[in-house]
Amino acid sequence: MTTETKKLFFIVVILQVLFLCMWLFSMGCYSNGSISKMMEMMESKRSRLKLGQGILDAAADLEKENAEKSKPLCPLIPNGLVGNRKVNKTPPTLEDMERNYSLIQNGQYKPKNCKSRQNVAVLIPFRDRESHLRIFLNHMHPFLMRQQLQYGIYVVEQTKELKFNRGILFNIGFKEASNDSNYDCFILHDVDLLPENDFNIYSCPADHPKHLSVAIDKLNYKLPYPTNFGGVTAVTKEQFEAINGFSNIFYGWGGEDDDLYNRVKWAKMSANQAINRTGRYSSLRHKDAVKNPNRSRILKSGKSRMWKDGLNSLKYKVIQKMYKKLYVHITVKPCENNSVCQQGS
Repeated sequence: MTTETKKLFFIVVILQVLFLCMWLFSMGCYSNGSISKMMEMMESKRSRLKLGQGILDAAADLEKENAEKSKPLCPLIPNGLVGNRKVNKTPPTLEDMERNYSLIQNGQYKPKNCKSRQNVAVLIPFRDRESHLRIFLNHMHPFLMRQQLQYGIYVVEQTKELKFNRGILFNIGFKEASNDSNYDCFILHDVDLLPENDFNIYSCPADHPKHLSVAIDKLNYKLPYPTNFGGVTAVTKEQFEAINGFSNIFYGWGGEDDDLYNRVKWAKMSANQAINRTGRYSSLRHKDAVKNPNRSRILKSGKSRMWKDGLNSLKYKVIQKMYKKLYVHITVKPCENNSVCQQGS
């Protein structure tokens, strides 16, 4: 329904109300009975106005849906990509970014002139990296917009009671993002890694997960070992569910990404890698985390735990979920037993 049609509708309703008032006064509406009758008729008009607004809203939603369906698919390789680009590691203020990225609402964006081939959720496990987050958002929003993706950014922050658990935060992010929208692609992304080349497309192959961060500057742009699967990884919803997500028991640094790689193999999927020249990342400096001393022992029991430790055993409590302009901020407390909190949010 066009704007002109809406205006005409409201003008007609207002004229009807005015005509009613004039008629009632001409009939001697100063009597109590006439005033009561007028109020009843006015209430009837208000009800019709609400109904009319509901019809207008439904028509507007249908118009949006039809417009979205009529859009052509975005190209596989968008025209506006620039290739290698220097990463700006100066953290801007959130206020400046909110002014610069006016098209983003509630951490989500969709291209105007074409329909994205996938709906992408970028999941970020987080704690005590506020300046890194601002650098990340300032870099990633224009990066993803140039790729003409429909996407949402989810920052999953763990409370301080327990050691940091990267795997469980990805599981929680997957659950919470899936509650918000029909995402079909999930980018598992560390906040301290920034892609240098926008031909490194943030999409998910249908047949296998893909490791995107294959060349990081602090590692001389080389993989530390062939089966490395950490940093930034792309998985479809079906793939993540097929491996039961991450293990929930890797508290402290290390092990959860190797366990994820093993799960992919045990599910008889291949683990694809981005091309080295496009999968290059700049890293942000931070204090090294304390390594998990039990990671090797936990890894050894991975196959026997795969179907009882993951998405299907996830327990957590959502402390707060805020839809900020540039990202969705979810503060969570992982739960180690049912006496602390119930499963899910």
